[in-house]
Amino acid sequence: MQAGQEPDSRNDASTERMVTAMREMAGRLNGIIQSTMDAIITVDERQDIVIFNPAAEHMFGCAAADVLGTPLEQFIPPRFRATHHGRVGKFGATGVTTRRMGGQSEIVGQRANGEEFPLEASISQVSVGGKKLFTVILRDITARKLAEAALRESAERYERLVELVPDAIWIERDNRLAFLNRACLQLMGAGSAGQLVGRSPLEFIQSDFHAAAGARRDALVRGTETTNPLMEKKIIRLDGEIRDVEIAESAFHDEGSIAIVAVLRDITERKRTERELRESREHLRQLSASLLAVREEEKMRIARELHDELGQALTGLKMDLAQMTAELDPSRPEVVGRANAMKALIESTVASVRRIATELRPLMLDDLGLLATIEWLANDFSRRTGIAVDLSLPGPEFEVDAELSTALFRVLQESLTNVARHAGAKRVRVVLTSSDSDVELGVHDDGKGISAPAGSGRKTFGLLGMRERAGMLGGELDVHSNAGAGTSIVMTVPRRAGAARAPR
Repeated sequence: MQAGQEPDSRNDASTERMVTAMREMAGRLNGIIQSTMDAIITVDERQDIVIFNPAAEHMFGCAAADVLGTPLEQFIPPRFRATHHGRVGKFGATGVTTRRMGGQSEIVGQRANGEEFPLEASISQVSVGGKKLFTVILRDITARKLAEAALRESAERYERLVELVPDAIWIERDNRLAFLNRACLQLMGAGSAGQLVGRSPLEFIQSDFHAAAGARRDALVRGTETTNPLMEKKIIRLDGEIRDVEIAESAFHDEGSIAIVAVLRDITERKRTERELRESREHLRQLSASLLAVREEEKMRIARELHDELGQALTGLKMDLAQMTAELDPSRPEVVGRANAMKALIESTVASVRRIATELRPLMLDDLGLLATIEWLANDFSRRTGIAVDLSLPGPEFEVDAELSTALFRVLQESLTNVARHAGAKRVRVVLTSSDSDVELGVHDDGKGISAPAGSGRKTFGLLGMRERAGMLGGELDVHSNAGAGTSIVMTVPRRAGAARAPR
């Protein structure tokens, strides 16, 4: 081999490798162009088509063989062609290699059948052999535009719906009000949203509720809970008026951040009505207590008059009649018989007077106390009904005031009356217990039980009366019953009648 031949051989091999590499690169590039899902069109300086990939064929509805070498403007609506030529010419003169066509504006394309559709496009230029080639990458955004339109329509529909909701709604982002519906503006006393948007919700929540409101929002933002139960708060209107509201809040993701939507219901009138109702109930309770006290006093007066006056008068009449009967002529049996009949009638009347006086109010309740009266009532109940009564009473040191003593006796009396009338029981257990704060009376029978409506005490005057007595002393009365398993009536009241507590 002569000197100088070796370099020529090396140059030929290098050139061949370069050509091979360029062909491989061109093949890979062509493969990308042919397989990409975006339409790719390349035009020369006259804007005649030199590349038209399969995605472009599908997009514009025509074959590459039919459009290669033809003007690009056939795929541009006539009203946009002049603008397009101007943009491409300006782009070619700038020397910039790539950019989005039309800046932020959208491009309108035209299919082979004349149908127009929206496009996103980017354009690039390259010089080959001193000539410029322009390549556009196109993406059909028809589906996206339809979705955006549907989303806008849906958003408008929901916004109209939110405006029609009678409850106040606000949305806050970054602890600032961002949206308020019409009902919320009315609730806040605002003429327009501009008076409230951008301000902190805490400006309109009474300071006593700031800590709770802040804790709820922190939990929502952290995602430890997505919704909160209803919470009562007080809000301050723009005019300074304070309103009671119920607020329910929920967190959601909105434009990359967490927003909180709050639904507020004005319950000011409801709270006022509840206060008035509570006051009315308290007035009625006081009136009932007063009437009950008057009735007990009247019963006591009548019982004493029956016992002291009528009872004594009948006793005196009985004694006089007995003396007269002893002086009658035995030979006149009809007169003696009539006198004995009168004596028996007087004795029966005396017994009736005593019974009526005792039922009105046993005088021993005032004279001997509650425990002795309970023992007498239990014995008398067993004698009259045949139902055994087991007593469990505190020691003789047990003492309560007259009002509580009367209430305990009346509840026991009514309970035993109900047992005799309705229970069909064989045995009753009466338990009276006392602590430093409360007194509890329990009456438990082994009868057939009572139905749920009766057990609730809502439709039974006897049970209703017992509940009222307990309530007036700040206590409560519970009724428990199961069919065939008997009934338990338990009254719990403060040890002192004046130490009232709210009924549960």
